[in-house]
Amino acid sequence: MAASLVYLDSSVALRTILDVPERLRLQTWMQNPAMTVLSSRLLRTEVIRVLRRDSRPLADGAPLLDRVGMLEITRETHTVAESIERHVKALDALHLATALLIGEPVTVATHDAAMKDVAGHLGMRVTDPVEHPKS
Repeated sequence: MAASLVYLDSSVALRTILDVPERLRLQTWMQNPAMTVLSSRLLRTEVIRVLRRDSRPLADGAPLLDRVGMLEITRETHTVAESIERHVKALDALHLATALLIGEPVTVATHDAAMKDVAGHLGMRVTDPVEHPKS
């Protein structure tokens, strides 16, 4: 059986390293061997910025970043992000564009309501492992 492709948004990813009640549950969810977890290279930048903001060692992000396959942001990514008609923030549009450009069915893992709405509108499956850990 092929692994399912999951596109990881920062609203879920950051909860695996921040001191939040769902952290351990999300870390366990992330280790599911039946999932291939991908994200935009943007996620790395977001993780590092949060770690620096909190004066934490960058190594704290390694377990997350080592688990996620990083996809580059290209000119095409920007063009697709700019074409998304429904409103989402610019960084979220880049995440969604990256997920769209995977070219295979992908489930977007996000806790952000606007991302859920727009990803669904774009025809992608959506899961919120913060709210629904068995997704």
